[in-house]
Amino acid sequence: MQPYSNKPKLLPIGPAFTAPLVSIPHIKAHLSLLHAFGRLKKLVERSESHEVVVPPTAAGYRWAWFELWCKWSFDKLYDIEEFLKYHLPPIDVFMVWHSHSLNPAWYQEDVKRVSTLGFLENVSRLVEMHFEDIVSCLLSGPSDTRISEWTNATQLPFDPIESTQVLITRMIICPNCRKDLVVPLSNEFGTGYLQPNFSARCSNSASGLQCPEINKARLAARKLAKDLSTNGWCDNMEDYQKYIAGTLYTQTDPYDFKKARYIKDMILDSAKFRQPNGARYSLPLLDQPNRKSSHEKSRQSQEKWELSILRRVEFSTDLMHRAMRKHMPMTYDENDEKLLSRIMGAYADDKPWSIDLVAAVLRQGSFIKRMKDLGWTEASFLEAVEGEHVLKHSVLRYHAFLDLLYGSPDSFFVPTLDIDLVWHTHQLMASKYRRDCMQFLNRFLDHNDQVAKSRLSSAFKETCQAWKRRFNTSYTNSEPRAASNRLPSRRPERELKEEGRDTALDYEAFQATADILVLTRQLGLCGTGECMSGACAGGPCGT
Repeated sequence: MQPYSNKPKLLPIGPAFTAPLVSIPHIKAHLSLLHAFGRLKKLVERSESHEVVVPPTAAGYRWAWFELWCKWSFDKLYDIEEFLKYHLPPIDVFMVWHSHSLNPAWYQEDVKRVSTLGFLENVSRLVEMHFEDIVSCLLSGPSDTRISEWTNATQLPFDPIESTQVLITRMIICPNCRKDLVVPLSNEFGTGYLQPNFSARCSNSASGLQCPEINKARLAARKLAKDLSTNGWCDNMEDYQKYIAGTLYTQTDPYDFKKARYIKDMILDSAKFRQPNGARYSLPLLDQPNRKSSHEKSRQSQEKWELSILRRVEFSTDLMHRAMRKHMPMTYDENDEKLLSRIMGAYADDKPWSIDLVAAVLRQGSFIKRMKDLGWTEASFLEAVEGEHVLKHSVLRYHAFLDLLYGSPDSFFVPTLDIDLVWHTHQLMASKYRRDCMQFLNRFLDHNDQVAKSRLSSAFKETCQAWKRRFNTSYTNSEPRAASNRLPSRRPERELKEEGRDTALDYEAFQATADILVLTRQLGLCGTGECMSGACAGGPCGT
């Protein structure tokens, strides 16, 4: 049988039927990309111990390269040829984008809310249409043109190891006087920007301005004050900057402008956040935006307002948190404390995005290792007919997982590794993922890879029970063994065995019916793999 000899029939998700939402070529490209990420990690580890002296904070450098890519690209719209030839960044930068994408609620909001990140929506569309070409280009040697474009734009070497020797400082802005300051990323005192005890002094402090000591919390306070005070002129409220981080996304609408406007309007009622003259600023209604005016006038007004907020709250995010808590619309959202925590969590430093991308990259490392341990990132798996059967099986189970979520919208379900792989691949196509979620689930499904193990354990048991009730088959192997005790690189489909029964999917039989309930009984699709054990989950609150 030739894989994909015929188009598959439609798969059910709730009452709807759809062709597979994720293609096998996309999944294979994703696995190849994960393999490359794993090789990069080994290269960095080898360099740290032998060849090159890499700073101890090297893991944190990648976000800085990603930030440079964003600054370089924010006003560009690419076609695929231009992107591959000129603007595809080094693989370590793409790895940061990959980790950002796998936090889809934050990614979708950041792309819409932060102007310098808006170009990433175009990148996501290119990934949706040309993922295999992009991965192929990333895995091949970079062209001279691509290297020179990157080097000229960022003033950094294309090679990630070499870059750690060059990128040793960062520009920050003093929250008080707005002076540009250059600070080290690391130093012998442990007070560099990438180090836990970061602190710096503004050079204007010696001139009598008495600028307070600069640390991450005060940089975060300025970031929040800027978002609160940026209420410039626009043609429509959907372009109205800035909404507060964490308020635009809701489960039923990833771009809930009405809610975001309402929350910000209530917060601005606090005396701490009023205009420099003490007047309360009321946001215009969604259907009655202010029209564009002088940009320079708006910028000067915003800067004065920003500074007045910072001085009222003494450059403290704690005082900002207290003021916001008093004026949040506490009857608007039943999870008010959770919403406020989500907002404040997005203001931990001065970076434009709302999550810790360094931590996100490190968390993805554990998933990559597990894929490697299964042998799924190896060419021997990706090129084998049996490997394709396994991936088709995984696609089928992912759709069943979505069907389960449709029928239990208030439940908290945990994916197995094979389901999570397909889920991750789906999320990389951000616009399509958003459309598919709203069309088939009537809500946006977030992906949370920071769930406590205690909660995962109980949720996984509930998932197994719900799966058994829904599909009359086991969710996982009845007695799974440690992956390290097997040799999956040659025969990775062994991961998908129930006692005495091979469960690699007979795709021709799958084509004969789209009824998952019948299919699982007839083919013995036992439920594959292992619990994510701390990796990610799907649930009612986007968790």
